[in-house]
Amino acid sequence: MKILADENIPYVRAAFANIGDVQTVSGRQLTRTIVETEEAEILLVRSVTPVNANLLAGTKVRFVGTATIGYDHLDLDYLQQQGIAFASAPGSNATAAAEYVISALLIMAEREGFSLSEKTVGIVGCGNVGARVLGKLTALGVDCLVYDPPLQEQTGERGFVDLDTVLAADILTLHVPLVTTGRYPTYHLLQADTLAKLREDVLLINTSRGDVIDEKALLDSLASRHGMRVVLDVWRNEPRIHPWLLQRASLGTPHIAGYSLDGKVRGTEMLYEAVCRYIGCPPTWEVQACLPPPPVSRLSFSDAVADTGVVAAAVWACYDVRRDDVALRGLGKAENPGLFFDGLRKNYPVRREFGCLEVELSGVRMELRERLRGVGFRVG
Repeated sequence: MKILADENIPYVRAAFANIGDVQTVSGRQLTRTIVETEEAEILLVRSVTPVNANLLAGTKVRFVGTATIGYDHLDLDYLQQQGIAFASAPGSNATAAAEYVISALLIMAEREGFSLSEKTVGIVGCGNVGARVLGKLTALGVDCLVYDPPLQEQTGERGFVDLDTVLAADILTLHVPLVTTGRYPTYHLLQADTLAKLREDVLLINTSRGDVIDEKALLDSLASRHGMRVVLDVWRNEPRIHPWLLQRASLGTPHIAGYSLDGKVRGTEMLYEAVCRYIGCPPTWEVQACLPPPPVSRLSFSDAVADTGVVAAAVWACYDVRRDDVALRGLGKAENPGLFFDGLRKNYPVRREFGCLEVELSGVRMELRERLRGVGFRVG
């Protein structure tokens, strides 16, 4: 069986070696000619590859898997019409994306001298990522407002707020899929009218999709509202992002919020198991045998360190968003900004999730222990 995969899917050769012949290629350079030449029957992609009739018509592909949470880059109607099986990796990198938000918020709190417990955070979209953000912020004692009309309609639960209410929050973080049709489209969910309803000093975080925000309207808002701050991991027209928007962002990163090694490997594992089900063979790949030890596995703190200092130190020991922000700022000097952006993603350093770190505390400090556990750390 011929398998063609994005080269940025980790351990894809090791995982699928017992299933077929695996060839890898750059996801952005994947074309129908390559798919035909490789005679691929199984295609494994990430979000940078549009999968539609232009890519697949006339090929041998019978199964498409995306190692991502979202699948707006796939033409699902076409796949269904052609009888092509499909699988995604829902929730695979949700923990990593939520940890990105926590790291960014702690950075902004330190930089601007505020406490998160003093702020109200509006969460737009409470699926796999948004629910994890809500859980971590609640563990830290932060008041949250949740806006998710499809989920509210599905569950019938109370506690959701309307759009105007969530837009009034001190901090707004976006965790929605990119939807262009239907009752609840998210394309340009934030445009001129909705951006005008945000607080003058709002902190806006987007780790969902670039087109959830009307970028021109956002640029206009940033030009006229000097108190507004943005943290952006996703951009319109990736990898050729708007240089001025990057300059204006308080933190800017190259679409890597969910790029923990744990999350990426989890996505590979979910696709591997889906392909095994599709061809009817038992899974034999042992993912844990592939994972390296985390760079830092244990931190110890004394009673002299303030609770907020412990949480921030533990978070940044695992992941500090500033590292990726500094890396992306080099885009301004790059001869080819698009290649530079993609290079940061392709050569992304190993990043492990909070659960890989054990935090040791002297004394009882029960409240701090519960907060650390709620954020995702192991506590000794």
